[in-house]
Amino acid sequence: MKQTFLFALLTLLVMSCSQPEIPQKAIITGEVLSGKAKKVDFEWIIDNPINPIGKAYSAPLDSNAHFSIEIPVERLATGRIKVGRFYHEISLMPGDDFFVTVDADTIQYSGHGANKNNFLYKAEVQGLWNRSFYTEINKGELSPEEFVPAMKTFKQKRFDLLKTFQDSAKLQKEFVEAYKIETEVNFEDIVQAYPRRYAYKNKTSVDSLILPVEYNHFNNLTNIVDDSRIISPNYIRNLGNMVYSKTREVIKKDTTLKWENAKYTILFDSLSGKTREYIIAGFICKQFSHDKYDSIAIDKFNSIEKDQLSTNTVNTALKKFNEKRALIDQPLHKEFTETVLVDTLKNNVSFGEMMQKHKGKVVYLDLWSMGCGPCRAAMPYAKILKEKLKDEPVEFVYLSADFVGKKNWAKVFDATHTTENHYFLKNGFNSKMLQFMEIKWVPNYMIFDKEGKLVSFNADRPSRSIEKGETKLEKTLRDLAAM
Repeated sequence: MKQTFLFALLTLLVMSCSQPEIPQKAIITGEVLSGKAKKVDFEWIIDNPINPIGKAYSAPLDSNAHFSIEIPVERLATGRIKVGRFYHEISLMPGDDFFVTVDADTIQYSGHGANKNNFLYKAEVQGLWNRSFYTEINKGELSPEEFVPAMKTFKQKRFDLLKTFQDSAKLQKEFVEAYKIETEVNFEDIVQAYPRRYAYKNKTSVDSLILPVEYNHFNNLTNIVDDSRIISPNYIRNLGNMVYSKTREVIKKDTTLKWENAKYTILFDSLSGKTREYIIAGFICKQFSHDKYDSIAIDKFNSIEKDQLSTNTVNTALKKFNEKRALIDQPLHKEFTETVLVDTLKNNVSFGEMMQKHKGKVVYLDLWSMGCGPCRAAMPYAKILKEKLKDEPVEFVYLSADFVGKKNWAKVFDATHTTENHYFLKNGFNSKMLQFMEIKWVPNYMIFDKEGKLVSFNADRPSRSIEKGETKLEKTLRDLAAM
């Protein structure tokens, strides 16, 4: 009896030691059956809910239009696969190994991890993918009272499709859980955001609207904090945004409070558990991305119980923060110089060549997009600033994150109020410079001195204050011009 027990124990030990480790990557191979694409792009790949920096990967097509790529993922990841002008949602997990067949705007998966992606494509075809969640909110046609039941119906259709698909195909448990959470989180997000969007579209005020009970319910932190949702990047992002909106509400009620104090009260005291830990970690990372070291938030983070993910995430973000800080007053990093731009004559120009053209002048770089409201709202003030500095050795350079076709340059000139110094990033947000600097948003502004050295990678935005007198931005540019 004792020998049998020992043998069984040894067998279990051998089995546990011989269990293969799941590789921290997804292996994807495939073929493209039609079109003129030269590569397959995997964009906005996010596997960290705390600091959701979308990563990009490209797989070139060989002479037979086949491709192969390994994408590092540490946990369930979301993103999209793009071929030519078509893109589709994709989900990856460590250990995935599947084959993709792309034909025009259709896509099919086979192999380990394929089922969840076939499901996502089916949801897309039926108009139930994540993108559809935000289609109605952008229209702004339904009243808030009409909007909520419409979105409830949409949410239920997503759940019904999931159940139907599960009956015929086995989906990974982690994916099913994440899909359900993401659906609920997105629903709550758009219910909160819709009244402001509707008011803007219909030129009225939010205060004049009859708001559904769900709006007030989801606008209360205690009603939406749920530690089971921390796997969702949107959950962390939405709650982080709510911290700011709640801070504004508190300041509005008590004008004697300082913004920072009100913000910390909500950030530290109105949240709890893993949610608080992840929100604080995400907040610190966001501050790092804006070139800010928030010692108060970091001290608070260090004082609470935390897991390895949040610790590693903050440490990685701090390392990147220091790496970017080290670029200041140094010759341009190769990730800058090698970034490919396209000028108004369709010529490819490296960022380094563009900067060489302006050597001896201060360069104020405006990274923008035609579809970005804040970008375009700043342009009239940039025009005023440019006019004020017309006698100074300062160049305003406009770099679009969007592709700009030959017929669209006129719209670009109109939006920016100038025909000078225009380029677009050939690889958009996948460009070397933006990937290296982890820039995933516009507008973004940078300043370079007369020698082409980086002065600021998070410069001020032109604002209405320029009409009242010299701003900090104007002074910075003048001081650099005088050197």
